[in-house]
Parts: sequence; structure tokens; C-alpha cells
Amino acid sequence: MGEQRTWQHRTVWNRTAAVGVLFGSLVFLGCSSKEEVVIPPASAEQVTRLDSAQGKALIDSPAKVLVVDVRPRGEYMSGHLVGAQSIDSTDQAAWEFRTAELDKDLPTVVYCSTAACSENAAGMLIGAGFTQVYDLGGIADWDPSELSVDKPG
Repeated sequence: MGEQRTWQHRTVWNRTAAVGVLFGSLVFLGCSSKEEVVIPPASAEQVTRLDSAQGKALIDSPAKVLVVDVRPRGEYMSGHLVGAQSIDSTDQAAWEFRTAELDKDLPTVVYCSTAACSENAAGMLIGAGFTQVYDLGGIADWDPSELSVDKPG
């Protein structure tokens, strides 16, 4: 009887040790110096808000992404994200013309000077039939270490 009890204790101890080693390995392997940025999915019915890290990850991804700067042309010319298209959201005729010629099914990142302006323009893009709209907010809210504007020389 004592021999079987010792065997059971060893089995319990071995299982406990195995679980501990497995858990420790998962914790160790799960630790990384570089955090993965999660980009939430977009939908055709609503705008998806991104922070500057998520915006950078989406813009830098291998997928083709449309980046739209909705500030007036003068502000755009003073500095913008590389590759961003200028579509002034306050110029209705230009807005309708430019948005009509764009691929509405591409992931579309929109930004402005302020978060309120960007949010409004993102809603306008949804209304125009864009299916994957991401609101990057206002330039002033971005973390400059993650997103920076390209200033013409």
C-alpha cells in the first residue's frame, strides 16, 4: 500500500512539474521586446478608430492602403504622410469628384488636423460607399515617434 501511495505522489509531482514547466515556457516565449500592434477590422457600416501605432502598422503593411488627408490644400502642402492623397473635405465639388475616382473597397485611412474633423470626414467616406474606413484622428494627437509628416523641402 505504501509503495502505491509513493507512486501516486510521484505521478502527481511529475504532472505538477510538467504543468509548471509548460506554463513557464509559455510565459517566457510570450515575452517579447516588440509588441504586436493589433489593427481592428473595419466594416462598411462604421468607422474604425486607430491610434498612431495602429495607423503606422496598417500604412506600412504589405496590403494596398489608401491614405487620405482631408485638410485644406495649404495645410497638406505644409506636411503630410508620405503617399497621402489630398482631398479637402470642405470643398464639396472637389470631394465628390475625387472620392468618385477612388477604389472604395481598399482599406482607407483618413486624417485631418483635429480628431473631430477626421471623424466627420470618415463618416462622409462611409456615406460615399467606402467599405473599410479607418479614422487616424488629428495630426496633433499622433505620437511623433510612430507617425510623422513629410515636409516638402
